[in-house]
Amino acid sequence: MDNDKNTIIFKYTDNNPVFSMNVNNELVFCTIMEDETDKNYIFVYVNVKNPNKYTKMAVMAPNPIDTITSFSGKALPYPCETIAFENTPNFKVINKDGIINIRMKYPNSYYTPDGYNKIVSPVIISLDDKKIIIEMKDKCPLKTLRDRQRGNPSFYGKREFILPIGTAEEVMNSYSYAKYKYNIA
Repeated sequence: MDNDKNTIIFKYTDNNPVFSMNVNNELVFCTIMEDETDKNYIFVYVNVKNPNKYTKMAVMAPNPIDTITSFSGKALPYPCETIAFENTPNFKVINKDGIINIRMKYPNSYYTPDGYNKIVSPVIISLDDKKIIIEMKDKCPLKTLRDRQRGNPSFYGKREFILPIGTAEEVMNSYSYAKYKYNIA
């Protein structure tokens, strides 16, 4: 995610049980509210100030939270922005008058290219080359695919550098020694 002069980020900081947020700056006025009857949806109202200045105006959000069960679990953030936005139902073009009032599925989070920073359930308002990112309440519990006790994923990759290329018996003996000496998995 580019954090340049054309990107403005707002983060949700309240702990109310029902999500509601207002953003008002020199570019837009936006209200986002969680649907009280179905918490899987949000209502997004956007009023672009000076809409005549922009040729492309859109509201978008990543795909909804994935609730299928897999080995890793459900409600995991997407690994990158590309996958998060692929075929998303949460995309609407803003009318020329700059006003839109829509209902969207609650978006999932995704990781930035570094793999460590999570963009939390964003609604993005795109005005030509400007991006306004509104991060909402995180509905996904903290889950990672890496071992938080031992640090980064290279904990599991050390053996690739330690083990020799040899017969199965040599590799097995070297691996058992490396597990003991270097405390690797």
